[in-house]
Amino acid sequence: RRGGSRLASPTSGKRRLDTMVSTRSSAGGEASPLLVEEAGVSAKTHGSIFGATPRRALAAIAAGAVFVFACVAFAARGGHFGVNDQLKSGFSRTGPVTDLNLANLPDVDFTGKTLLIVLGMSFSGTSALEGLLGTSGVITDLCKSNTWQCENTVLLEDMGFINENVHCDPDDVTAAEFAYAYKDFANKWWDMSKPVLMDKTPQNLCRPTKIRDAAAKLGVNVKFVVLTRHPFSWTSEKHPFNQGYYMEQMVMARNLLADPTMSTLQVRYEDMAWNMDEVIKSIKALVPAVKNLNPWHSSLSDDSKGDRGMGVSEYFQHEPLEWIAKDLEPATYAMLCKLGYNEDGECAASAGASESPSGFVETDE
Repeated sequence: RRGGSRLASPTSGKRRLDTMVSTRSSAGGEASPLLVEEAGVSAKTHGSIFGATPRRALAAIAAGAVFVFACVAFAARGGHFGVNDQLKSGFSRTGPVTDLNLANLPDVDFTGKTLLIVLGMSFSGTSALEGLLGTSGVITDLCKSNTWQCENTVLLEDMGFINENVHCDPDDVTAAEFAYAYKDFANKWWDMSKPVLMDKTPQNLCRPTKIRDAAAKLGVNVKFVVLTRHPFSWTSEKHPFNQGYYMEQMVMARNLLADPTMSTLQVRYEDMAWNMDEVIKSIKALVPAVKNLNPWHSSLSDDSKGDRGMGVSEYFQHEPLEWIAKDLEPATYAMLCKLGYNEDGECAASAGASESPSGFVETDE
């Protein structure tokens, strides 16, 4: 496998549930990580006005004129457009919260509920895992809020709990603020008829203790699903592998998984391609309310376009996961060994390693 592709062999061509993904070899490399978290809005298919009826063409032109006028007016008021404007469009604003008294919010019955926190390194495939979990029929997500990839980031920004453009600060959200946010989500976005309340936000990787304490304040059970990914399966050109950043994130992942006060499950990205049946089995063991999962479908199909709306198994059928060796620091091998990766001699390669790599790999923002 080192230096080449590791592919699961086809099995009679049928799509079956709870089985290892059937893939086939194809020319070329994987363009990007599975369901990479692009900064922006998912691409949509647009039809041209050319060839349309005159009435539709005129309507399209009129709509365009209105849009241009609105943009000019917006700019005249001193406004500006940016990625964050796109990410925030479409959801109901709460506004800055200064009083964290939970009694200010309508009552919520969390009896019998489980708060499921899905986290991991950004651009590593957390949306794929979220889409798989959502097929259970018993898990509700934050997609009704219309935020980017159904994540909590702009919702917390809107409440004034985190600063915009801050990737991950362990001290930026308090347990009291998380408790307030989750009770607010229960009133607005989660379908409270379902037993499992999911928050998939990669940046939560640096805030698990705050979330644990928030869940205690609300009297709700909380469990964490931690997605890890091996550097050898990271082949994105758009988001190139950054060893220093990877180590920062994996230290937090390892600490969470090793914390005896937390209920956690590690899901390896590679297993979603090569050992899906074990992934499904482990999820069911962590969350007994989950009885069925469909890897050929994604719960994000109605909320995302392109790869994010595609089931994990279907994605890997079209884009077989590659395994390409990289030059790694001994400390990185040591971290991989602690995370349970040893198929390529990671533990032996970590001999004499320290806790952190000697330097960072530069990458554009």
